[in-house]
Amino acid sequence: MSKETKDKEKSEKIKTKASKGPMRYNDGDEAPIARCFGEQGNDFDIRMRDEADGVKAAEKIVKVIKDNGICLVEANAPVELLQAACDEAEQLWEDGHFSPPLRITGDRAMLEAELWRHALADEEKVFWLKGQDESAKTKHMMNALKLLGGNIADFCGGLAQLLKRDLGIEFDRHGHAMLSCYTGDRQYSLHLDNLHGDEDDDRAMPDNGMRLTCTYFINVHWDPAEGSAAGGLDFHLTKPGEPPETMAAARKAPKLRIAPHADTMAVYLSERMAHQVIKTEGSSKWFAITLWSLNAKAMDQMGKKLLALRRQAAPKQEEDSDID
Repeated sequence: MSKETKDKEKSEKIKTKASKGPMRYNDGDEAPIARCFGEQGNDFDIRMRDEADGVKAAEKIVKVIKDNGICLVEANAPVELLQAACDEAEQLWEDGHFSPPLRITGDRAMLEAELWRHALADEEKVFWLKGQDESAKTKHMMNALKLLGGNIADFCGGLAQLLKRDLGIEFDRHGHAMLSCYTGDRQYSLHLDNLHGDEDDDRAMPDNGMRLTCTYFINVHWDPAEGSAAGGLDFHLTKPGEPPETMAAARKAPKLRIAPHADTMAVYLSERMAHQVIKTEGSSKWFAITLWSLNAKAMDQMGKKLLALRRQAAPKQEEDSDID
């Protein structure tokens, strides 16, 4: 087979076609699947290859987010870049560079970990794309991954003013991009990335600052003919203007099912959209890059609330010690 033929086949594999089939139901008590991938890929809202004007594309994306809480975008990254990123991710995994997402080094770190626990509910081991701070051992292994991480940050930054204007969603910084690998026989948790209480309630879970989440899949080996979405995402389509009342209520809402298809970007509201990774089985590995866009003011307030919660916890710990 010629190189030209191979490149054409690879390109066709990551092209997509919207699925317009009827709503499907799962077994048992699971919510119906309202939207799902089709024979050639995910059911995209926006395909960047069809958008000549970047500003108009951003307006379309924000409108979809306003209407649905999530927008599914085909990012139009070059096939060669996706292949290189997938190869780098595979090598980082095989070489043992993935590790638990948080390191607990003290009481404050433990409280901060609690705030990030929901967003990282499905993450056993990850690799943070930290750019300049990355170790010499891995720096040469992540050129494509770093490029994609930077592109994702630029993409989300381009939505900031429109999200503030149209939805009142404000952010002014990004966290480090996180590379995840979903593999093995695992079930995953339904969650919100930012599950916080009322701002004026000192006893409520503090706001961790997450406003917009972007998850980008790089799996060029995903084959729609297999009909599996393992390692992809299910989003429960509750009202996008507010968080679901409970996870039980969210679980009953119709689902958008996303396969881990290369060049698929899910852009969604961190405080409002309940989601979970789809069950995986066996040794197949599914990689995704996730970036959170953050509100600096909320993160500053988070520190004060963490201190207050720690002070509240101290008397209880003393009580428990006295009982012992």
